[in-house]
Amino acid sequence: MLYTDADISEGMIFQRDTDNPVTGGAEPLSEVRVRLVRDGKEVAAAAAFAGEDGRFRVMLPALPGGCEAYTLEVSSGSESLSFGDVLFGDVFHITGQSNMELPIYRIYDPLDPSKPFSGEVRTPDCPYIREFRAPIVSCFDPDTDSDHWTQGEWFASDSPRAAEMSAVGYFFARRLFDSFGIPVGLVNTSAGGAAIEGFLPASELRALGGYDEFLDRVTVPGWQERTAREDALRSEAWFKALSQGDGIAERVLAGNYSEGEQTDLPWQISGFSGRVWLWTEFTLPQDAPLEGAMLILGTLTDGDKCFINGVPVGETGYMYPPRYYPVEAGVLKKGLNRLAVRLDICGGQGGFTPGKRWCLKLSDGRLTDLSRGWHYAEAVSAEPLVPPAFFQGMPLALYGITFAPALHRNYKALVVYQGESNCGNAGHYRELFTRFVERYRSCCGYEIPVIFTQLPEYGTVEAWDEMRRAQQECTAIPWTAMAVTLGLGELNDLHPINKWDVGHRLAACAEQLICGE
Repeated sequence: MLYTDADISEGMIFQRDTDNPVTGGAEPLSEVRVRLVRDGKEVAAAAAFAGEDGRFRVMLPALPGGCEAYTLEVSSGSESLSFGDVLFGDVFHITGQSNMELPIYRIYDPLDPSKPFSGEVRTPDCPYIREFRAPIVSCFDPDTDSDHWTQGEWFASDSPRAAEMSAVGYFFARRLFDSFGIPVGLVNTSAGGAAIEGFLPASELRALGGYDEFLDRVTVPGWQERTAREDALRSEAWFKALSQGDGIAERVLAGNYSEGEQTDLPWQISGFSGRVWLWTEFTLPQDAPLEGAMLILGTLTDGDKCFINGVPVGETGYMYPPRYYPVEAGVLKKGLNRLAVRLDICGGQGGFTPGKRWCLKLSDGRLTDLSRGWHYAEAVSAEPLVPPAFFQGMPLALYGITFAPALHRNYKALVVYQGESNCGNAGHYRELFTRFVERYRSCCGYEIPVIFTQLPEYGTVEAWDEMRRAQQECTAIPWTAMAVTLGLGELNDLHPINKWDVGHRLAACAEQLICGE
Protein backbone atom coordinates (compact mmCIF):
# COMPACT_ATOMS: atom_id res chain seq x y z
CA MET A 1 0.00 0.00 0.00
CA LEU A 2 1.37 3.38 -1.03
CA TYR A 3 1.74 6.02 1.68
CA THR A 4 3.86 9.04 2.53
CA ASP A 5 5.28 9.94 5.92
CA ALA A 6 3.32 12.24 8.20
CA ASP A 7 5.13 15.45 7.24
CA ILE A 8 4.73 14.80 3.49
CA SER A 9 1.14 15.93 3.34
CA GLU A 10 -1.44 18.51 2.36
CA GLY A 11 -0.33 22.07 3.09
CA MET A 12 3.32 21.26 3.71
CA ILE A 13 6.26 23.57 3.00
CA PHE A 14 9.49 22.39 1.36
CA GLN A 15 12.78 24.23 1.85
CA ARG A 16 13.37 26.37 -1.21
CA ASP A 17 16.52 26.32 -3.38
CA THR A 18 17.60 22.82 -2.38
CA ASP A 19 16.69 19.23 -3.17
CA ASN A 20 14.01 17.81 -0.85
CA PRO A 21 13.19 14.21 0.05
CA VAL A 22 9.72 12.77 -0.43
CA THR A 23 9.53 9.67 1.73
CA GLY A 24 7.11 6.91 2.57
CA GLY A 25 6.28 3.30 1.82
CA ALA A 26 5.24 1.27 -1.21
CA GLU A 27 5.39 -2.25 -2.59
CA PRO A 28 8.97 -3.50 -2.04
CA LEU A 29 11.26 -2.82 -5.02
CA SER A 30 8.52 -0.95 -6.89
CA GLU A 31 9.19 2.32 -8.70
CA VAL A 32 7.78 5.43 -7.02
CA ARG A 33 7.21 8.54 -9.13
CA VAL A 34 6.77 12.07 -7.76
CA ARG A 35 5.50 15.10 -9.66
CA LEU A 36 4.92 18.73 -8.77
CA VAL A 37 2.08 20.30 -10.71
CA ARG A 38 0.92 23.91 -10.88
CA ASP A 39 -1.89 25.22 -13.06
CA GLY A 40 -2.16 21.80 -14.66
CA LYS A 41 1.47 21.78 -15.80
CA GLU A 42 4.27 19.59 -14.51
CA VAL A 43 6.95 21.75 -12.90
CA ALA A 44 9.27 19.06 -11.56
CA ALA A 45 9.43 15.27 -11.42
CA ALA A 46 11.62 12.53 -9.99
CA ALA A 47 11.54 8.79 -9.37
CA ALA A 48 13.24 6.10 -7.27
CA PHE A 49 12.72 2.50 -6.28
CA ALA A 50 11.45 1.35 -2.90
CA GLY A 51 13.82 -0.87 -0.94
CA GLU A 52 13.25 -4.44 0.09
CA ASP A 53 11.58 -3.10 3.24
CA GLY A 54 9.18 -1.02 1.13
CA ARG A 55 10.64 2.32 2.18
CA PHE A 56 11.24 4.89 -0.57
CA ARG A 57 13.04 8.22 -0.75
CA VAL A 58 12.58 10.34 -3.86
CA MET A 59 14.56 13.59 -4.14
CA LEU A 60 12.65 16.51 -5.63
CA PRO A 61 14.85 19.02 -7.47
CA ALA A 62 15.31 22.48 -6.02
CA LEU A 63 12.69 25.14 -6.66
CA PRO A 64 12.54 28.82 -5.69
CA GLY A 65 10.31 30.05 -2.89
CA GLY A 66 7.00 31.81 -3.38
CA CYS A 67 3.38 32.01 -2.33
CA GLU A 68 2.02 30.13 -5.34
CA ALA A 69 0.92 26.63 -4.36
CA TYR A 70 1.71 23.32 -6.04
CA THR A 71 0.07 19.91 -6.05
CA LEU A 72 2.35 17.04 -5.06
CA GLU A 73 1.52 13.77 -6.80
CA VAL A 74 3.02 10.44 -5.69
CA SER A 75 2.35 7.23 -7.61
CA SER A 76 3.50 3.64 -7.73
CA GLY A 77 1.95 1.04 -10.01
CA SER A 78 -1.81 1.57 -9.96
CA GLU A 79 -1.76 3.51 -6.68
CA SER A 80 -1.53 7.27 -6.43
CA LEU A 81 -1.71 10.06 -3.82
CA SER A 82 -2.26 13.78 -4.29
CA PHE A 83 -1.54 16.61 -1.86
CA GLY A 84 -2.58 20.18 -2.58
CA ASP A 85 -1.51 23.59 -1.29
CA VAL A 86 2.20 22.66 -1.17
CA LEU A 87 4.58 25.62 -0.88
CA PHE A 88 8.30 26.29 -1.16
CA GLY A 89 9.78 28.69 1.36
CA ASP A 90 12.12 28.79 4.34
CA VAL A 91 11.70 25.91 6.76
CA PHE A 92 13.10 26.15 10.27
CA HIS A 93 13.51 23.30 12.73
CA ILE A 94 12.38 24.72 16.07
CA THR A 95 13.06 22.75 19.23
CA GLY A 96 13.61 23.04 22.95
CA GLN A 97 11.28 22.83 25.92
CA SER A 98 8.04 24.38 27.14
CA ASN A 99 8.76 28.00 26.25
CA MET A 100 9.22 26.97 22.62
CA GLU A 101 6.34 24.52 22.77
CA LEU A 102 4.00 27.06 24.45
CA PRO A 103 1.05 27.63 22.11
CA ILE A 104 -0.51 30.93 21.17
CA TYR A 105 -3.60 30.29 23.29
CA ARG A 106 -1.39 30.38 26.42
CA ILE A 107 -0.01 33.88 25.88
CA TYR A 108 -3.09 36.07 25.82
CA ASP A 109 -3.71 38.36 28.79
CA PRO A 110 -7.38 39.18 29.40
CA LEU A 111 -6.34 42.09 31.65
CA ASP A 112 -4.15 43.84 29.08
CA PRO A 113 -5.80 44.35 25.66
CA SER A 114 -2.65 46.10 24.38
CA LYS A 115 -0.78 42.81 24.07
CA PRO A 116 -1.10 40.55 21.01
CA PHE A 117 -3.92 38.03 21.27
CA SER A 118 -5.11 39.57 24.54
CA GLY A 119 -8.62 40.17 25.78
CA GLU A 120 -10.46 37.74 23.55
CA VAL A 121 -8.46 34.80 22.23
CA ARG A 122 -7.65 35.97 18.74
CA THR A 123 -5.49 33.96 16.37
CA PRO A 124 -3.18 34.93 13.51
CA ASP A 125 -4.46 34.82 9.96
CA CYS A 126 -1.49 34.31 7.62
CA PRO A 127 -1.85 31.27 5.32
CA TYR A 128 1.87 31.31 4.51
CA ILE A 129 3.11 30.49 8.03
CA ARG A 130 2.71 26.81 8.81
CA GLU A 131 3.82 24.40 11.50
CA PHE A 132 4.39 20.67 11.60
CA ARG A 133 4.15 19.58 15.24
CA ALA A 134 6.04 16.33 15.74
CA PRO A 135 4.50 13.87 18.21
CA ILE A 136 6.09 13.89 21.68
CA VAL A 137 6.97 10.25 22.34
CA SER A 138 9.48 9.19 24.98
CA CYS A 139 11.62 6.23 23.96
CA PHE A 140 14.52 4.59 25.81
CA ASP A 141 15.37 1.90 23.27
CA PRO A 142 19.00 2.73 22.39
CA ASP A 143 18.58 1.20 18.94
CA THR A 144 15.58 3.34 17.93
CA ASP A 145 16.73 5.99 15.46
CA SER A 146 13.76 6.69 13.21
CA ASP A 147 14.15 8.50 9.91
CA HIS A 148 10.47 9.49 9.64
CA TRP A 149 7.38 10.47 11.61
CA THR A 150 4.29 8.31 11.56
CA GLN A 151 2.13 10.97 13.22
CA GLY A 152 1.68 14.72 13.02
CA GLU A 153 0.31 17.13 10.43
CA TRP A 154 0.90 20.54 8.96
CA PHE A 155 -1.44 23.39 9.86
CA ALA A 156 -1.42 27.05 8.88
CA SER A 157 -1.79 30.10 11.04
CA ASP A 158 -5.13 30.88 9.41
CA SER A 159 -6.57 27.43 10.21
CA PRO A 160 -8.87 26.39 13.07
CA ARG A 161 -5.77 24.99 14.81
CA ALA A 162 -3.84 28.27 14.62
CA ALA A 163 -3.97 28.86 18.38
CA GLU A 164 -2.03 25.60 18.86
CA MET A 165 0.99 26.98 16.99
CA SER A 166 4.18 27.71 18.92
CA ALA A 167 3.90 31.35 20.00
CA VAL A 168 7.65 31.97 19.72
CA GLY A 169 7.68 30.15 16.39
CA TYR A 170 4.80 32.18 15.03
CA PHE A 171 6.24 35.60 15.93
CA PHE A 172 9.64 34.49 14.59
CA ALA A 173 8.03 33.39 11.32
CA ARG A 174 5.78 36.43 11.06
CA ARG A 175 8.67 38.88 11.18
CA LEU A 176 10.56 36.94 8.52
CA PHE A 177 7.51 36.66 6.28
CA ASP A 178 6.76 40.38 6.65
CA SER A 179 10.40 41.17 5.80
CA PHE A 180 10.90 38.88 2.81
CA GLY A 181 7.46 37.72 1.64
CA ILE A 182 8.57 34.09 1.53
CA PRO A 183 6.45 31.35 3.16
CA VAL A 184 7.85 30.09 6.48
CA GLY A 185 7.53 26.52 7.69
CA LEU A 186 8.18 25.44 11.27
CA VAL A 187 9.02 21.83 12.12
CA ASN A 188 8.47 21.68 15.87
CA THR A 189 10.08 18.98 18.03
CA SER A 190 9.95 20.87 21.34
CA ALA A 191 8.66 19.26 24.52
CA GLY A 192 8.04 20.68 27.97
CA GLY A 193 10.84 19.99 30.43
CA ALA A 194 13.22 18.61 27.79
CA ALA A 195 16.90 18.53 28.75
CA ILE A 196 19.45 19.03 25.99
CA GLU A 197 20.58 15.43 26.64
CA GLY A 198 17.08 14.31 25.67
CA PHE A 199 17.91 15.12 22.03
CA LEU A 200 21.06 12.97 21.97
CA PRO A 201 21.31 9.23 21.22
CA ALA A 202 22.69 6.71 23.69
CA SER A 203 26.01 6.45 21.83
CA GLU A 204 26.65 10.18 22.23
CA LEU A 205 25.69 10.12 25.91
CA ARG A 206 28.05 7.23 26.63
CA ALA A 207 30.83 9.05 24.77
CA LEU A 208 30.22 12.15 26.89
CA GLY A 209 30.58 10.10 30.06
CA GLY A 210 28.56 10.14 33.27
CA TYR A 211 25.41 8.56 31.80
CA ASP A 212 26.27 4.85 31.86
CA GLU A 213 24.47 4.02 35.12
CA PHE A 214 21.34 5.88 34.01
CA LEU A 215 21.35 4.27 30.57
CA ASP A 216 21.92 0.80 31.97
CA ARG A 217 18.77 1.25 34.05
CA VAL A 218 16.34 2.92 31.63
CA THR A 219 17.22 0.90 28.53
CA VAL A 220 16.14 -2.39 30.12
CA PRO A 221 13.16 -3.56 28.01
CA GLY A 222 9.86 -2.66 29.68
CA TRP A 223 11.35 -0.20 32.18
CA GLN A 224 9.32 2.79 30.99
CA GLU A 225 6.04 0.84 30.89
CA ARG A 226 6.54 -0.65 34.36
CA THR A 227 7.53 2.69 35.85
CA ALA A 228 4.55 4.48 34.31
CA ARG A 229 2.19 1.81 35.58
CA GLU A 230 3.57 2.01 39.13
CA ASP A 231 3.42 5.80 39.09
CA ALA A 232 -0.20 5.78 37.91
CA LEU A 233 -1.28 3.37 40.64
CA ARG A 234 0.49 5.39 43.34
CA SER A 235 -1.01 8.68 42.10
CA GLU A 236 -4.48 7.19 41.80
CA ALA A 237 -4.33 5.90 45.38
CA TRP A 238 -3.08 9.26 46.70
CA PHE A 239 -5.87 11.30 45.14
CA LYS A 240 -8.46 8.68 46.03
CA ALA A 241 -7.41 9.00 49.68
CA LEU A 242 -7.87 12.78 49.47
CA SER A 243 -11.39 12.43 48.12
CA GLN A 244 -12.35 9.79 50.68
CA GLY A 245 -10.91 11.79 53.56
CA ASP A 246 -12.40 15.14 52.57
CA GLY A 247 -15.19 15.64 55.09
CA ILE A 248 -15.74 19.37 54.60
CA ALA A 249 -16.31 19.71 50.86
CA GLU A 250 -20.10 19.68 50.96
CA ARG A 251 -20.28 22.19 53.79
CA VAL A 252 -17.77 24.54 52.15
CA LEU A 253 -19.69 24.48 48.88
CA ALA A 254 -23.02 24.95 50.69
CA GLY A 255 -21.62 27.91 52.61
CA ASN A 256 -22.22 26.52 56.12
CA TYR A 257 -18.63 25.69 57.12
CA SER A 258 -17.41 28.29 59.60
CA GLU A 259 -14.26 26.80 61.12
CA GLY A 260 -11.70 28.15 58.64
CA GLU A 261 -8.92 30.66 59.22
CA GLN A 262 -9.01 34.11 57.65
CA THR A 263 -6.48 35.23 55.06
CA ASP A 264 -5.88 37.46 52.04
CA LEU A 265 -4.15 36.55 48.81
CA PRO A 266 -1.51 35.53 48.01
CA TRP A 267 -2.13 32.67 50.44
CA GLN A 268 0.66 30.09 50.69
CA ILE A 269 1.46 27.16 52.93
CA SER A 270 4.67 25.23 53.66
CA GLY A 271 5.20 21.87 55.28
CA PHE A 272 1.81 20.56 54.19
CA SER A 273 0.69 18.07 51.57
CA GLY A 274 -2.90 17.15 50.95
CA ARG A 275 -6.12 19.06 50.29
CA VAL A 276 -7.06 22.58 51.33
CA TRP A 277 -10.31 24.45 50.72
CA LEU A 278 -10.32 28.23 50.31
CA TRP A 279 -13.42 30.37 49.92
CA THR A 280 -14.57 33.96 49.74
CA GLU A 281 -17.65 35.98 48.85
CA PHE A 282 -18.08 38.86 46.42
CA THR A 283 -20.94 41.12 45.46
CA LEU A 284 -22.04 42.01 41.95
CA PRO A 285 -24.05 45.22 41.40
CA GLN A 286 -27.56 45.17 39.99
CA ASP A 287 -26.39 46.38 36.58
CA ALA A 288 -23.69 43.70 36.24
CA PRO A 289 -23.92 41.51 33.10
CA LEU A 290 -24.11 37.89 34.23
CA GLU A 291 -22.94 36.25 31.01
CA GLY A 292 -19.45 36.20 29.49
CA ALA A 293 -17.52 36.64 32.75
CA MET A 294 -14.06 35.17 33.38
CA LEU A 295 -12.53 34.08 36.68
CA ILE A 296 -8.82 34.99 36.84
CA LEU A 297 -6.66 33.46 39.58
CA GLY A 298 -3.09 33.60 38.28
CA THR A 299 -1.30 30.30 38.86
CA LEU A 300 -1.62 27.93 41.79
CA THR A 301 0.41 25.07 43.25
CA ASP A 302 -0.51 22.36 42.51
CA GLY A 303 -3.95 21.34 41.17
CA ASP A 304 -7.21 23.22 41.69
CA LYS A 305 -10.91 22.96 41.05
CA CYS A 306 -12.95 26.15 41.36
CA PHE A 307 -16.64 26.58 42.14
CA ILE A 308 -18.90 29.64 42.01
CA ASN A 309 -22.15 29.27 43.92
CA GLY A 310 -21.46 25.55 44.15
CA VAL A 311 -21.08 25.10 40.39
CA PRO A 312 -17.69 23.97 39.00
CA VAL A 313 -16.24 26.58 36.64
CA GLY A 314 -12.75 25.26 35.94
CA GLU A 315 -9.94 23.00 37.03
CA THR A 316 -6.24 22.53 36.31
CA GLY A 317 -4.11 19.57 37.33
CA TYR A 318 -0.70 21.20 37.74
CA MET A 319 0.94 24.48 38.63
CA TYR A 320 2.02 26.21 35.41
CA PRO A 321 -1.05 27.16 33.31
CA PRO A 322 -2.72 30.48 34.13
CA ARG A 323 -6.19 30.04 35.57
CA TYR A 324 -8.52 31.80 33.14
CA TYR A 325 -11.90 30.17 33.72
CA PRO A 326 -14.91 31.29 31.63
CA VAL A 327 -18.05 31.37 33.76
CA GLU A 328 -21.08 29.89 32.01
CA ALA A 329 -24.43 31.66 31.91
CA GLY A 330 -26.64 31.00 34.91
CA VAL A 331 -23.81 30.61 37.45
CA LEU A 332 -23.41 34.21 38.62
CA LYS A 333 -26.14 36.21 40.30
CA LYS A 334 -26.62 39.84 41.22
CA GLY A 335 -25.74 40.53 44.82
CA LEU A 336 -23.80 38.01 46.91
CA ASN A 337 -21.79 35.20 45.22
CA ARG A 338 -19.53 32.57 46.72
CA LEU A 339 -16.21 31.36 45.27
CA ALA A 340 -14.57 28.18 46.56
CA VAL A 341 -11.20 26.72 45.52
CA ARG A 342 -10.23 23.12 46.17
CA LEU A 343 -6.44 22.99 46.16
CA ASP A 344 -4.46 19.74 46.14
CA ILE A 345 -0.86 20.22 47.28
CA CYS A 346 1.46 17.39 46.30
CA GLY A 347 4.96 18.33 47.37
CA GLY A 348 4.90 20.04 50.76
CA GLN A 349 4.19 23.60 49.74
CA GLY A 350 1.51 25.29 47.70
CA GLY A 351 -0.88 28.18 47.31
CA PHE A 352 -1.48 31.21 45.10
CA THR A 353 1.50 32.62 43.20
CA PRO A 354 2.47 36.09 44.52
CA GLY A 355 2.35 39.02 42.13
CA LYS A 356 -0.59 37.81 40.07
CA ARG A 357 -4.06 39.34 39.67
CA TRP A 358 -7.08 37.66 41.30
CA CYS A 359 -10.35 38.98 40.01
CA LEU A 360 -13.59 38.35 38.14
CA LYS A 361 -13.73 40.13 34.80
CA LEU A 362 -17.25 40.93 33.58
CA SER A 363 -18.12 41.06 29.90
CA ASP A 364 -18.32 44.87 30.05
CA GLY A 365 -14.72 45.04 31.28
CA ARG A 366 -15.41 45.76 34.93
CA LEU A 367 -13.22 43.92 37.43
CA THR A 368 -14.23 42.57 40.82
CA ASP A 369 -11.20 42.25 43.08
CA LEU A 370 -10.88 38.85 44.75
CA SER A 371 -7.71 39.33 46.78
CA ARG A 372 -9.29 39.93 50.20
CA GLY A 373 -11.69 38.32 52.63
CA TRP A 374 -10.72 34.67 52.15
CA HIS A 375 -11.02 31.75 54.54
CA TYR A 376 -9.19 28.44 54.38
CA ALA A 377 -9.25 25.05 56.06
CA GLU A 378 -7.10 21.94 55.75
CA ALA A 379 -9.38 19.12 54.65
CA VAL A 380 -6.94 16.20 54.40
CA SER A 381 -3.29 15.95 55.41
CA ALA A 382 -1.16 13.41 53.53
CA GLU A 383 2.41 12.35 52.95
CA PRO A 384 3.91 14.14 49.94
CA LEU A 385 3.09 12.42 46.67
CA VAL A 386 6.21 10.90 45.18
CA PRO A 387 6.28 12.62 41.79
CA PRO A 388 5.89 10.36 38.77
CA ALA A 389 8.87 9.80 36.50
CA PHE A 390 9.04 12.69 34.05
CA PHE A 391 10.16 10.70 31.05
CA GLN A 392 10.39 13.48 28.48
CA GLY A 393 12.78 15.42 30.71
CA MET A 394 15.32 12.58 30.79
CA PRO A 395 18.44 12.03 28.67
CA LEU A 396 17.83 10.05 25.46
CA ALA A 397 14.03 10.19 25.89
CA LEU A 398 13.12 12.39 22.93
CA TYR A 399 15.78 11.35 20.49
CA GLY A 400 14.62 8.16 18.80
CA ILE A 401 11.03 8.97 17.78
CA THR A 402 10.43 12.70 18.27
CA PHE A 403 13.76 14.25 17.27
CA ALA A 404 15.71 11.86 15.02
CA PRO A 405 13.33 12.12 12.02
CA ALA A 406 14.07 15.85 11.83
CA LEU A 407 17.68 15.05 10.97
CA HIS A 408 16.54 13.72 7.58
CA ARG A 409 14.97 16.95 6.28
CA ASN A 410 16.39 20.21 4.92
CA TYR A 411 16.09 23.51 6.79
CA LYS A 412 17.16 27.10 6.63
CA ALA A 413 18.32 26.98 10.27
CA LEU A 414 17.86 25.29 13.64
CA VAL A 415 16.18 27.48 16.29
CA VAL A 416 16.43 26.43 19.95
CA TYR A 417 14.74 27.70 23.14
CA GLN A 418 16.06 25.41 25.85
CA GLY A 419 18.08 25.53 29.06
CA GLU A 420 15.68 25.70 31.99
CA SER A 421 15.95 21.95 32.64
CA ASN A 422 19.76 22.09 32.55
CA CYS A 423 20.18 24.86 35.10
CA GLY A 424 21.23 22.28 37.68
CA ASN A 425 24.31 21.38 35.61
CA ALA A 426 25.04 24.69 33.91
CA GLY A 427 28.77 24.08 34.25
CA HIS A 428 28.52 21.28 31.68
CA TYR A 429 26.07 23.02 29.36
CA ARG A 430 28.62 24.41 26.91
CA GLU A 431 30.04 20.91 26.37
CA LEU A 432 26.57 19.41 26.00
CA PHE A 433 25.28 22.08 23.64
CA THR A 434 28.46 21.98 21.56
CA ARG A 435 28.12 18.21 21.20
CA PHE A 436 24.45 18.64 20.30
CA VAL A 437 25.27 21.15 17.53
CA GLU A 438 28.20 19.13 16.19
CA ARG A 439 26.18 15.95 15.95
CA TYR A 440 23.23 17.77 14.35
CA ARG A 441 25.49 19.23 11.70
CA SER A 442 27.17 15.88 11.12
CA CYS A 443 23.79 14.26 10.50
CA CYS A 444 22.66 17.10 8.22
CA GLY A 445 25.86 17.01 6.22
CA TYR A 446 26.32 20.77 6.27
CA GLU A 447 27.02 23.56 8.76
CA ILE A 448 23.43 24.51 9.45
CA PRO A 449 23.04 27.89 11.18
CA VAL A 450 21.95 27.52 14.82
CA ILE A 451 20.05 30.26 16.62
CA PHE A 452 19.36 29.85 20.32
CA THR A 453 17.55 31.73 23.05
CA GLN A 454 19.07 33.17 26.19
CA LEU A 455 17.06 32.42 29.33
CA PRO A 456 15.30 35.55 30.63
CA GLU A 457 15.08 36.51 34.29
CA TYR A 458 13.04 34.28 36.59
CA GLY A 459 12.79 34.52 40.37
CA THR A 460 16.09 34.83 42.17
CA VAL A 461 17.54 31.53 41.05
CA GLU A 462 21.32 31.82 40.86
CA ALA A 463 21.50 28.76 38.60
CA TRP A 464 19.79 30.77 35.86
CA ASP A 465 22.59 33.34 36.02
CA GLU A 466 25.09 30.50 35.60
CA MET A 467 23.11 29.15 32.66
CA ARG A 468 23.12 32.53 30.94
CA ARG A 469 26.89 32.64 31.28
CA ALA A 470 27.11 29.14 29.79
CA GLN A 471 24.85 30.17 26.92
CA GLN A 472 27.02 33.21 26.28
CA GLU A 473 30.00 30.87 25.99
CA CYS A 474 28.09 28.83 23.41
CA THR A 475 28.20 31.79 21.02
CA ALA A 476 31.82 30.75 20.37
CA ILE A 477 30.45 27.86 18.32
CA PRO A 478 30.83 28.93 14.66
CA TRP A 479 27.78 29.98 12.69
CA THR A 480 25.55 30.51 15.73
CA ALA A 481 23.69 33.45 17.23
CA MET A 482 21.98 34.00 20.58
CA ALA A 483 18.86 36.10 21.06
CA VAL A 484 19.21 38.17 24.24
CA THR A 485 15.99 38.04 26.26
CA LEU A 486 16.84 39.73 29.55
CA GLY A 487 13.97 42.08 30.30
CA LEU A 488 11.38 39.77 28.74
CA GLY A 489 10.95 37.39 31.68
CA GLU A 490 8.61 37.41 34.67
CA LEU A 491 10.00 36.88 38.15
CA ASN A 492 6.96 34.84 39.20
CA ASP A 493 6.33 32.83 36.05
CA LEU A 494 8.46 30.21 34.30
CA HIS A 495 6.44 30.86 31.13
CA PRO A 496 6.43 34.62 30.51
CA ILE A 497 3.66 35.88 28.26
CA ASN A 498 5.85 38.08 26.08
CA LYS A 499 6.69 35.69 23.29
CA TRP A 500 6.35 38.28 20.51
CA ASP A 501 9.62 40.04 21.42
CA VAL A 502 11.38 36.69 21.84
CA GLY A 503 10.26 35.66 18.36
CA HIS A 504 11.26 39.00 16.88
CA ARG A 505 14.73 38.85 18.44
CA LEU A 506 15.27 35.33 17.15
CA ALA A 507 14.19 36.56 13.71
CA ALA A 508 16.66 39.44 13.96
CA CYS A 509 19.38 36.85 14.63
CA ALA A 510 18.27 34.95 11.53
CA GLU A 511 18.30 38.10 9.44
CA GLN A 512 21.85 38.86 10.56
CA LEU A 513 23.31 35.35 10.59
CA ILE A 514 21.70 34.02 7.42
CA CYS A 515 20.69 37.02 5.36
CA GLY A 516 23.50 39.42 6.25
CA GLU A 517 21.08 42.12 7.39
